[in-house]
Amino acid sequence: MTRYEKMSQLFNEDYRVIDFLPGRVPHEAETIFVEVEQYFMQDKQLQVFCDKVIAIVLKLLCYYPFEMYVQEHIPLIRQREGWLKDKRCDTIVKIMKKTILKRKGQIDILLTRENSMLSISGGTLSIAVYNESDSLREMLQPMVHTEGLYDWRFRA
Repeated sequence: MTRYEKMSQLFNEDYRVIDFLPGRVPHEAETIFVEVEQYFMQDKQLQVFCDKVIAIVLKLLCYYPFEMYVQEHIPLIRQREGWLKDKRCDTIVKIMKKTILKRKGQIDILLTRENSMLSISGGTLSIAVYNESDSLREMLQPMVHTEGLYDWRFRA
């Protein structure tokens, strides 16, 4: 199975959400949620969230072999996408900052040994974790809580 096929398959699975909120917001609270989300999408608060995501992802990548698929949206230029060849820490950090802080693009991190994937989309305050193995959950949960974030299950 190719990397593309594996990603496509994982996107159809239920997933766990690493989020700035402890659970899915009920429909009746949606109005205040939009305002709260806009507050946290402001530069200073978004930078704090970005730093937390970078800390979690970099620590996690120390333990699992990975492939990273990046979709960049560059103003006035067509979308660029593909598998990241330069997997150095500074390159990964630069790409994550660009995606989160510019609120555009997407990063999909395929954890090959675990058959799991993390997906970070610009313009959101969460990470989706697809097909989370027990060992991956054991690794992620303390990191998520240390960074002051929450995780909860989402049904596809």
